[in-house]
Amino acid sequence: MTRHRVMVAGLATALLTASPAFAQRQSRPAHASESLVYAVQRGDTLIDLATAYLNRPEDYRQVQRDNRIADPRRMAVGRSLKIPFSLLRADPDYARIASFRGAVALTQGGVSGLPTQGQTVSEGSVLATGVNAFVRLALSDGSHVVVPSNSRVRLSRLRRYALNGAVDHAMTVETGRAESSVTPRRRPGGFVVSTPVSVSAVRGTEFRVAFNDDKDRAATEVIEGSVNVASGDGAAETIAQASEGVSTTVDAVRLVPMLAAPELIDPAQIHSAQDVRLRVAPLPGAQRYRARLATDAGMIEAFAETDSAPGDNSLVFPGLADGAYFVRLSALSDDEIEGRDTVYSFIRARNGVSALSSGLTATDRFRLYRFRWEAEGEGAATFRFQLSREDQDGSSQGPPLIDQPGLTDEAFTLTDLPPGVYTWRVQGSRHRFGRLLQVWSEPHQLRVGR
Repeated sequence: MTRHRVMVAGLATALLTASPAFAQRQSRPAHASESLVYAVQRGDTLIDLATAYLNRPEDYRQVQRDNRIADPRRMAVGRSLKIPFSLLRADPDYARIASFRGAVALTQGGVSGLPTQGQTVSEGSVLATGVNAFVRLALSDGSHVVVPSNSRVRLSRLRRYALNGAVDHAMTVETGRAESSVTPRRRPGGFVVSTPVSVSAVRGTEFRVAFNDDKDRAATEVIEGSVNVASGDGAAETIAQASEGVSTTVDAVRLVPMLAAPELIDPAQIHSAQDVRLRVAPLPGAQRYRARLATDAGMIEAFAETDSAPGDNSLVFPGLADGAYFVRLSALSDDEIEGRDTVYSFIRARNGVSALSSGLTATDRFRLYRFRWEAEGEGAATFRFQLSREDQDGSSQGPPLIDQPGLTDEAFTLTDLPPGVYTWRVQGSRHRFGRLLQVWSEPHQLRVGR
């Protein structure tokens, strides 16, 4: 079994061991006590409408009573009927896997495994992501949901009302996060994201929901539009507008402003070191920072994500291949509310000099000092070798004794160095992405005896 399959199997096990009561929880359609107004068409009868569009054919009697209709088989064309949402039949709807990266597990119909591109996903299914894994869901009305790293989200409700085609969707964030971009929806349709301690409802907007199961606290962040957020017990409720966040527990909601988007320090820098280290300008109120990498500005092809340590303004991505990337930056407050984000592009082009070593070969006439190093990065490189002599106090004695540029070999030889203490270093240079990249190695010391 490959490492990737082992990771997915572990995710699937985590899904199956979730609390059964929590796993089976279904979100109820919103506004069940409200009514839809329907204009009677030519040929409509109340009995036919009930058979086609209501939960039970006999529900026509309630509509007849509510609207004071004398004959359910004869109605005037254009007459308005008020039909309670609770009577409307909602048929199964669908979502599909638009894209995914990394270790993603889909549990559907009691079976867990890897999803496939374009796969149809039904109500009750669960998606789980591992480290640096992402899955993007496309809903039937053009809305999208992204499940980022280390998250588990249940598709609690995927329905479409038979009478007018309005879609009604609900997600449950069991742990981690979900990011939703929801197209405007007709009534009685809606979109709800729940956690064990919160319910966030919209009819069309862009927002994020996160749940920290260690702290039993949820966070809702509104990017566009507005979101109605209620506590888990339903006793507390608020409406959050764009750039506002809501910190929610089982019995309380607290509205807070979202932090501004952080600024990347030196955005034009080409990252040539072994690890890509992104530094952001410190932002007042930020407890830590978050960075997401993708190969596109829209973050559709996201593939890595990391948070900084608390109080640190550096975000590190090790082992990143050469190329052009986009990074989405945001800051998190003490309330675990993620702030506004911004996207930067940057170039990753590895350029390093390492594994420095020196050796001595003695002959009857000469002492040959052989200096070696290794180039790190892609593409042809040239090197510059420098050797300096040190004073007794360790300081350099003026300019280098040897300064040789334009080397193509990863080695350089000197003969018969006088006794003393020397330091030497190597600069590596290469052209990548239309730029000249140059980097010096760490200096090494060489002691030559008599």
